[in-house]
Amino acid sequence: MNFVGAKMRNFPNNPSTLFIGQNYIYLAETQSTNLSLKVQISESMVPEGTVISTGYQTNGKGQAGAVWDGAKDQNIMLSLLLNPKFINLKDQFLISKAMALSVHDFISGLLETEDVKVKWPNDILVSGQKICGILIENGLKGEQIEYCIVGMGININEVFTDQKRTSLKTITGIDYNLRYLEKILFTCIEARYLQLKNHPEIISKAYLEELFGFQTPMRFVDNNTNYSFNGVITGINEDGRLIVKSDQGFKTYNLKEISLPAIT
Repeated sequence: MNFVGAKMRNFPNNPSTLFIGQNYIYLAETQSTNLSLKVQISESMVPEGTVISTGYQTNGKGQAGAVWDGAKDQNIMLSLLLNPKFINLKDQFLISKAMALSVHDFISGLLETEDVKVKWPNDILVSGQKICGILIENGLKGEQIEYCIVGMGININEVFTDQKRTSLKTITGIDYNLRYLEKILFTCIEARYLQLKNHPEIISKAYLEELFGFQTPMRFVDNNTNYSFNGVITGINEDGRLIVKSDQGFKTYNLKEISLPAIT
């Protein structure tokens, strides 16, 4: 079965955007879409909303130096350019929130009956298994965000058998049209980005509502001390650090400083 959009009740049959994806570049193969977009920016004026998509990355990157590995021509792998000069440097995690929510909207619209969550800072989980990773790289000019490159890897048609990863096809058994799904994704990104520009407080509220483990007892591991403890996620700092309450009180964590193994 091939899915081309007819069954998509939550999305338009002919998706369109104002600027996200209007300048669209497809590369059959590249080292990294983030890197390819950086090269484009260094060589010429690139309009906001530009997307570079690829069928295969030879050296895809994830958060904190992790490798993003995906099968050829099976998944959505792309980078897009934003110019969020309306965001103060100290508030840059708002961009991460908005982009995570946009993919959450996208996946939730396709999998209406599944439990879709944002895992801090911006992975997307379906029933606890990772379906998407996001890597955001900001270009700064003084104290201002000059541009933002958002890399996304979304598992679509690749089938997984392990317990850590999943994909749309793993869940539904359906083959999806990647280029059509990209257009749907672009509408979700644009909607959240415009919401970020006009109503950032809605973005922050929605992010907590969709955050994996928020206000739920969990077993954590402090990676700095290798200490395992029970705690509760109570929020996110302005700079994006996770706030966890335990018997020892409140503590904040940066990426890779804490592990969230499972809900107890």
